[in-house]
Amino acid sequence: MKFPFLISLTVLVAAPFASAAEKPKKNAAPAAHKTVNWQSGVVLTFDDRFIDQWVKQIPLFKKYDAKVTFFVDHFHTLKPTQIKGLRKLKAAGHAIGCHGAKHRKAVDYVNKMGLDNYLKAEINPAVKLMTVAGLKPTSFAYPSSSRNTEIDRELLKTFRHIRGGTGMKPEQRMRDLKTIFVPVNEISKTGTLIGTGIDYAGTEKRPDYLVQIKDAMDHAKKRGEIVIFYAHNISENGPGHHLRPQALAEILAHAQHINLPTLTYDDLP
Repeated sequence: MKFPFLISLTVLVAAPFASAAEKPKKNAAPAAHKTVNWQSGVVLTFDDRFIDQWVKQIPLFKKYDAKVTFFVDHFHTLKPTQIKGLRKLKAAGHAIGCHGAKHRKAVDYVNKMGLDNYLKAEINPAVKLMTVAGLKPTSFAYPSSSRNTEIDRELLKTFRHIRGGTGMKPEQRMRDLKTIFVPVNEISKTGTLIGTGIDYAGTEKRPDYLVQIKDAMDHAKKRGEIVIFYAHNISENGPGHHLRPQALAEILAHAQHINLPTLTYDDLP
């Protein structure tokens, strides 16, 4: 997911986008009953097509018994080795979600071409190809967090959960981003979950982010909630927006230390 940076990693424009409180309840997406045996959790997600770099981190995820979700776009361009990599990630317990056929901004496309054409161009082809490859997605992440309640409502007929995004204002604490937290007993009624970006955590661009992320995780643990984060590549220097492996290790270690389960979108009820 390519996204312009201000102070925070992502920015969610108030209109026409809706807040978490305005999310329509999911009501039509096919879903098996999910048994929840956890009281809180952290939902880590990674976007785009950095498949080789993601696969390299399987041992790190295994070390901390962590499971995450990878949202993939441009599936029709993937090489056989990349699809094999996604299957390897899935076999390791991670979830593979949809990030659109061509990473189009949903609101812009719908405003120009209409909702039906958006579904035909951006959603249906991606879901079909992923399903044929044995990677049927149950979740979707909006490119650039471009969304509104009308599009949410339609996508929740196909996906059990979808992900939007928000960012932080200067001097704002991550734990005060109310929309990125969802009480466990409300997850099944909340189709659209909002995350915040954590790329560059612990670097000069985001020197305080690791502290903020850990504090937000503590907050979720204490309150019986899940907290949703997203990043992109996992590497020291990119390419693209990225989270350094050492920073990821610190996040996973903290989750393990406070007994906060790492959850995939497929784990959510």
